[in-house]
Amino acid sequence: MKSVQNNQYDAIVIGSGIGGLTAASLLAQLANKRVLVLERHFKLGGFTHTFERKGYSWDVGLHYVGQMAEGEQSRQLFDFITGRGVKWNTLPKDYDHFDYPGLSVKAIAGVAEFERALISQFPHETAAIRTYLRDIARVNGWLMRFYIGRLMPKAIASLLTLPQRALALQTTQQYLDSHFRDERLKAVLVSQWGDYGLPPAESAFAIHVQIASHYLEGAWYPVGGAGVITDSIQPIIEAAGGACMVNQEVSEIIVEKGSAVGVHTRGRGGVEHTFTAPLIISDAGAYATYTRLLPAELKLPQQRQLLATKQSSSVVVLYVGFKESPASLGLHGENHWIYAGTDHAAMYAQRNGVLEGKPQFAYLSCGSLRDPQAKRHTAQIITYADHECFADWKDKPWLRRGQDYNQLKAKITDGMIDLVERDHPGFRDLIAYTELSTPLTVEHFTGHRQGAIYGVPATPARYLNNDLNIRSPIAGLLLTGTDVASLGIVGAMMGGVLTSAHVLGPRGFMTITSAAARAASVKAGTQTISVSPA
Repeated sequence: MKSVQNNQYDAIVIGSGIGGLTAASLLAQLANKRVLVLERHFKLGGFTHTFERKGYSWDVGLHYVGQMAEGEQSRQLFDFITGRGVKWNTLPKDYDHFDYPGLSVKAIAGVAEFERALISQFPHETAAIRTYLRDIARVNGWLMRFYIGRLMPKAIASLLTLPQRALALQTTQQYLDSHFRDERLKAVLVSQWGDYGLPPAESAFAIHVQIASHYLEGAWYPVGGAGVITDSIQPIIEAAGGACMVNQEVSEIIVEKGSAVGVHTRGRGGVEHTFTAPLIISDAGAYATYTRLLPAELKLPQQRQLLATKQSSSVVVLYVGFKESPASLGLHGENHWIYAGTDHAAMYAQRNGVLEGKPQFAYLSCGSLRDPQAKRHTAQIITYADHECFADWKDKPWLRRGQDYNQLKAKITDGMIDLVERDHPGFRDLIAYTELSTPLTVEHFTGHRQGAIYGVPATPARYLNNDLNIRSPIAGLLLTGTDVASLGIVGAMMGGVLTSAHVLGPRGFMTITSAAARAASVKAGTQTISVSPA
């Protein structure tokens, strides 16, 4: 192994979200690279870390994950990246409940089961439901070609994605309006839009398909919480001579003669450091990378485009600790998407009503009911609110933003609990502890513009923008994570896979998937031997 001298590494990863950790793990394992991972927060993991208060523990971003069944390629990749350090617990078969006034529909694991559930409640839309599920498969094929195209020249990528492009890149609302007549069914089908942060009129049908299909065969949760992901990956990075550092905010990517050669950081107490490497991988998001970490005088087209791009959604999150198990209310580990009506566009337009204690929608997740290692029972309630609503407190320090800020948070908290109480009477009485996170919290810890939890908004225009890719115009600088692939834990992980594949060369993607498949095969063989009778 090479020795580390003068803060020199083979590669530097900015940000320790699952995209950055994936890239670091794969390059450590398959290229024996010494990788330095730099994280501005005092904990590694990005949206895959956990935090504790008064004996309660919550995940900040991971609530459920699809496609984690044994044998799935995404499971094989995840196992390889984490050294099989993560065990997965299956959520109930009815993993998502879509709750509207006078209407409740369950998303049932298994395409055939979900189809039957929809048809049983909307028999007059039978033909359209079946067409919709076929179109999901068609658009998934398009998405696979789109992501593989990220590794190819633009001209080839464009040809790959020509078939089914019109289907994939209409808005979700356009698809719904052209195939369905029942407004209630339209609402039900897009109930998970909070997973991608855009209402149907703005989102590309492709991102709707990606999220909806991701969970069609069910959902899983990491045993022990999201923190086990980072705990499993960090030793792999360090075993190859790399390092993971917290409290190291990258202030600038150093560019010399058109190439990225290192980074400047600010550590605790304002102490500055310089780290160098011939390869810089940013998991900080496209916006932060191009508009904050790279000099403005470079005048890159991405800088201009991103400054003009509408910001993705911001959220408020209520972390709840219970006196006793919420199973007494009939909750069993499934998610509940709770809506005040069926007009998603109108509800999204009124999203800031939560500041007056009148949220229009909320996502309820009881993490402790899906984690067999949970010590105390918890839940999260999530809804949307604009960052500008909290602008008066933007420049005040975390945990010291004043009594008026705390009073606003208390009003928001009461409104969110009231909305859940509508469908789950007795919920409020079970609560022992609450803590509210606003967009200011997210902005403080992640550096994401206006506290947005997603990257570049998944509009049709995003998929047509060839300038936002793994490769940057700066030699030696690559991007990874959600902005080069898709949203969610697996989407960000695939961003790390694609970036690593680019580094590994023309056969890089096959190298990664083959290594993951071999590792899965060896493990399966070991398991078979261990349970064989003597």
